[in-house]
Order: sequence, then C-alpha cells, then structure tokens
Amino acid sequence: MSLTFLDILVSLGLALSFFLVVLIFISKSFRRDVNNYFAIAIIALNFFLIITQFEDLVPSNGILELISWEFLFPLAFLMFSLKAIRHPLSFNKKIWFLGFPFILFSSFQIIDFFFDFDVYDWLSGYNEDRLLYLIEIKAMFFLFFSIVLIGFSYLKIRNTNTLYRKEKKWLELNSLFLFSFLLVWIFSEVIDSVFDFPIWEYLLAILGIFLILITYFGVHHLNVSEQRQQMSKLTVSNDIENQTINTFKLKPQSEDITLFQKTNKKTETLISLMEKENYYLDSNLTRSIVAKKLGISDGYLSEILKTDLNTNFNDFINGYRVNQTIKMFHDKSFDIFTLEAIGYEVGFKSKSVFYKSFKKVTKKSPGTYRNILKMS
Repeated sequence: MSLTFLDILVSLGLALSFFLVVLIFISKSFRRDVNNYFAIAIIALNFFLIITQFEDLVPSNGILELISWEFLFPLAFLMFSLKAIRHPLSFNKKIWFLGFPFILFSSFQIIDFFFDFDVYDWLSGYNEDRLLYLIEIKAMFFLFFSIVLIGFSYLKIRNTNTLYRKEKKWLELNSLFLFSFLLVWIFSEVIDSVFDFPIWEYLLAILGIFLILITYFGVHHLNVSEQRQQMSKLTVSNDIENQTINTFKLKPQSEDITLFQKTNKKTETLISLMEKENYYLDSNLTRSIVAKKLGISDGYLSEILKTDLNTNFNDFINGYRVNQTIKMFHDKSFDIFTLEAIGYEVGFKSKSVFYKSFKKVTKKSPGTYRNILKMS
C-alpha cells in the first residue's frame, strides 16, 4: 500500500499528539485530573482518526474497536474544558450520565468481539437495509451529541473569567475548531454531491494539522498552566514582602510624594484594595469594577488617580503588578518559573503588556532585571 500525502500528514499528527499524551502521563508536573482528561480526549480522537483514515489496515471488529472512541472523545473534551475553567458542573456527579452513549455502544462492540454476536444485526432484524439505516442513525446521533457537548464547552470557556487570556484563547480555538469540524462533517455528503468536491479527505487533512498544532501549543500552555498552579501554592517570603520596593514615583515634581501617599478617604480605600486585597492580581480588573467597589463613577476614579497619584488607571494597576513581580524576583523560591508564567500570575493578560509595563517602570526588561539580581 502506497502512502499518500494525506496519510503522511495524518500520521505525523498522530505521532506528535501521542507524544503529548505520553508527556502528560509520565511527567509529574503535568499529572493532574484536568490534563488527564485532555490526554484521554486526544487518545480518543487519535484512535478515531486511525480507524477512519486507515480502515483498510484496521481489522473489522478488532481490539482497537472495542471502545467507542467517537463517543468517548466529546465526553472527555467536555470534562477537560469544565475542569480547566473550574466550573461547578465538573464536580457534579450527574454529568457522568452523559457517558451512557459511550458505555452503551462500547458494550455492543465488546459483545460482538467476545461472543461473536452482532447487536446491530439483531436490532435490525438481520435486514441489510435496516442495518444500514441503523448505522446512519448512530452516525447522526454521534454528530449531534458531539456538537452539543463541544458547543456547550465553547460557550462555558468563552464566558469564563478564571483563565488568563492566552490560555482562554487556546481553549476557545480548540473547541471552536472541533465544533466547526463537526458541522462541516454533517454536510460533507451534500457538499461532495453538489460540488463534486471530496471534502472528507480535506477534513481529515485539517484534523491532522490540528493535532500537530495542538501538540506544539499544548506543551507550552500546559507548562505555563502548571507553573501557575505551583506558584499559587507559594507566597513571597515575609522578608521580601515587608520590603518597600520603590518601582517608580508618581509625582516626580515633589520628591517626598510617592505611590503610597493617601490624600483622602477614597484614595486610601483604593490603595487598600491593592495593598491588602490584591485586586491587581485579577487579570480582568477594569476601571468600572474598581469604581463600583469604591462607590464612585469611572470619571471620578480617573480624577482621583490623576489629582492625588499623578497617574492613570492602567499605569496604577500595572505598577502594583510590576512591584509584585520584583518581589518574586527577589525570592529564590520563584527562580524555577518562567517570566511568562510569573507575568500571568501577577495579573498581566499578555506577555507583551507585561514586558512593556515592566520596562516602563524599571527601564529594564524582566529578563535583564532578573539576571542582574541573580548576579548580585
């Protein structure tokens, strides 16, 4: 059998994604429930792709088909998505009722394999036309079942505020791609017959590319996510925390006026939200949220910042984030973490904003500043 370009592309996607699965299972830093569900979703997608693309090489009713991979995949992806965003449904045992189709159809295949009894033949009354119709019904049920679960995952991911921007975008793109893939699949026969275009082959090629990309970006995002999980368990040591690290002065025209000066009650409350309640750590923090917390308008908050602290909202919040970053740099417990992971942990939404804000305050890039500390 000669391999086509499509075969090679799919094989490459399978090989790389299986590598990611192995990495998740053997790496201690990646070994968490949410990542396990991600690995299971990839495994199910891979075996489904193998059976579909290389059906001539896969024995019919063989061991590989004992599990109904097509129904395991959307369920595992749903659980991965809910766990990733820490949605309450991920802790609700009732959600496992969605696993019934997977158990049902897997049991049909197990019965066929071990007892040589074809349940589908029996259900169709051993009528070939009815059997084909039954198989079509199962395929359509799988598609609609998957579309509902993947679509639900996408909506929940899109509406969450528990993820940093790049991680959320990565999850959104994954779920949106799979949702679109399934929709096109539904209409693949219509497209093929009307336009005489073999859309199915291109769909499999795109799926192979998706597996390659999900591996490449998946390792990076899992790494950053795991580092943030580890950092959340650490606190800056008391010696560092109690230090006053003057990152910048807000009123350069007066040397004795600094960030921490409190000229009225609203300003005192504002600074208290940052210093005692660490509001700046929320990457989704906005001027409106802070103004509402203070019981004032957005415009009045801007006026307070300009008049009392000689700054604007973004510089004020990012100043605290930079300050917290510097404290982490001074604490050797955080030396093992990447700059990007630290930036997300202190509240920055993107790597570029983190670097720009840090350099604006310190006149140095985060990497340069950290290296100077290590050499001192």
